Amino acid sequence: MMGLIFYIALLETLGVLIVVFLRQKGFYFRSVQMLFITTFSSFALIVFCDLTKNYFLRSESVVPFTTMLSISAALISAIAVEHAASMLYKWEEISWKMLFSKENLQSVVFKGYVIFLLILTWALSPFKTQLIRDVWGGFVYSSVYEGWYLLSLSVVAVAVIAYPCRLLVLSSRKFEKEEVAGALKWFGVCWVGVSFALLYFHVFMPSFLRVEMVAIEYLFFASLFGIIVHFFGKANILESFFEKPSPSIPVRGGESVFVTYTPKTDKTKMFSTLILKGLTSGNRVIYKYPDNENEAVRNKLKEHGVDVERYEENDSLILTTLSQFYLSDGLFDGEKAVRFLNNLKADSLEKGYTQLMDFVDLGDFSFLGENEEKYIEYLNDERWKAYVDNYVIELFAVNAEKVSGKLLRELTNVHMHAPIRSVRSIDMIAHVDMFSKTLELTRKQITGKTILFEFDPTSDYKKPIGDFVTEALANVEPVALFTHKGSVIHSALSNRGDIKILLLTQRVSTPKVNTSTNEMLLPANNIPLLLDALEKMLKTNPHGNLNIVFDSLSSLILLVGFEKTYKFVRYTLDMLASENSTALFLLSPDIHDPRVTSGLRSLFSNHLSYRKGSLQIVKLPDFKLKAQI
Repeated sequence: MMGLIFYIALLETLGVLIVVFLRQKGFYFRSVQMLFITTFSSFALIVFCDLTKNYFLRSESVVPFTTMLSISAALISAIAVEHAASMLYKWEEISWKMLFSKENLQSVVFKGYVIFLLILTWALSPFKTQLIRDVWGGFVYSSVYEGWYLLSLSVVAVAVIAYPCRLLVLSSRKFEKEEVAGALKWFGVCWVGVSFALLYFHVFMPSFLRVEMVAIEYLFFASLFGIIVHFFGKANILESFFEKPSPSIPVRGGESVFVTYTPKTDKTKMFSTLILKGLTSGNRVIYKYPDNENEAVRNKLKEHGVDVERYEENDSLILTTLSQFYLSDGLFDGEKAVRFLNNLKADSLEKGYTQLMDFVDLGDFSFLGENEEKYIEYLNDERWKAYVDNYVIELFAVNAEKVSGKLLRELTNVHMHAPIRSVRSIDMIAHVDMFSKTLELTRKQITGKTILFEFDPTSDYKKPIGDFVTEALANVEPVALFTHKGSVIHSALSNRGDIKILLLTQRVSTPKVNTSTNEMLLPANNIPLLLDALEKMLKTNPHGNLNIVFDSLSSLILLVGFEKTYKFVRYTLDMLASENSTALFLLSPDIHDPRVTSGLRSLFSNHLSYRKGSLQIVKLPDFKLKAQI
């Protein structure tokens, strides 16, 4: 009687876990969610089969059928776990066309083997029935498996541990956010436990020890499934979408980028963002900087989220001053530098780093004294042909206020560096206050404000919005754009690969990510989900100012009505109140009833207006200024 109660309670527990799992709102890869549900349901079927043969139909003739059902459910679960792990590792949906591509060969082999074993199970029935003792002290009919079949099932269990479980653990390394990384690790650990327990308790114990102790196995399963359900919502696609802000300076392999800055520019934010992105993407980073900035560099990197000690300890981050790297006995030693970098590249390739990121902040060149020309000779050394390729990313930064015009021209002369395949020069100075200065304000004065931006649809209002985005990116700050396909703002900014775009549409009911375009589709009429997206953005950008453009409140009013839009704005402003985030909420007042416009205006303490090419401050309590574009 205890056994019957146990089985019924276990099935109810699994049912509850499945319902809770289905209601998880934090995860939006619906296919992965359904694959996990498939595994839960498969194990519920295994439990039901044991309940049937042990209590409902205690007959030897029933055992072969329940055994084949149980084995089939377990093998189907293995396929489901592998497919889910592959998607989580790639962090994208895998279509049928992608499934049979060369890059998914391991997946095809795994699935093919499991399906082949599934066919053999039904075709050969490689087991026999015998009476053995169960955990409750009674006797039950159970299956004993043939040796070759036991070995075949063991291969599946080992393959699940070595392949999909390993993919889940590896995928956790791609995310800086501890909750997301931890959830993926727990998925891997839990499925290792399930695979081992299923093989040991369900197959080996009846075959070799002549005892059935699946009740212990099922308690183990219930605990592991409970852990998976708990962590599932933490592996949130919205968090992952915003977790790694794209650097405002796109640096590609085989390319050298020269960045000019002034002391007013926060260069450490740029380097910290690029270094953090590189390290969390599996790259190795070497960063060279002026001698007097050693302590400041380390503090700034930590301030912007880089775990300096951990990355230095595992040798993925190398920090060194310019003098330490370039000088020997006080003299410039290009030979030492070239040799070190080539050896570092070879070592990085051998250790499996994705790329080598070579960053150098030359500052004012004071480390060279009067021998600045030696560095130009060093850059033109023919030996760089063996170093600079698609594996290496180079970025040079120089203080434009502190070096001569002649040296600056030589450094940024794209025809000078013959060994280097591609050279680009980026002037951070020109864009760091592109939007703010039109209001006669500084970037610091704009930062942290939530602003209602009213515009005339017939005007060229995309220009000030573009300036706002360019200024944010020049300050190496992440940008998120809420918009809809076909809008003026989307058309103007969709080609900017360095911003996150959330497309509001009625064509989807759950978020869908297009990683190649850096866009996510969000259901436009789901206000809680929009607020959830905003919350995830704020949580995943704790080390720098987030810039938000919401295009537009007018469109949202037409989709969901004024009342829901009003509540959305109010909740959004509450969330932004304690954050260092800058946001523009676009509104076209002329298309709405004056009461609607007045209601939205009452929510904002900061208000700009753009009409006929003129950007004006309507209300900024701290600054009584006007400006013209």
